[in-house]
Amino acid sequence: MATMTNIYKQVYRTTCNPAESKFDIPGEYVGKQIEIIIIPSFEDAQPKYNAETLEAMQEAMDIMDGKIEAKIYSTVEEMNADLDVEDA
Repeated sequence: MATMTNIYKQVYRTTCNPAESKFDIPGEYVGKQIEIIIIPSFEDAQPKYNAETLEAMQEAMDIMDGKIEAKIYSTVEEMNADLDVEDA
């Protein structure tokens, strides 16, 4: 998972360096604007999932842990038929 330092370095490399050279703006100024505006929005962002998504994520973890056997299909039609049954 990306740390804020890595995100900052990537943003700085892709945004600040070009801005410095193109607009003759000191890098500290552009970097400070990123710290004030962009970085807090990343820090506060927490993904919010609904119950169905959380259930699907748990099912995927259980499959990876071997608690649930993964379904295997031979054809797309077979998979679609199974999905239709689950939706009913």
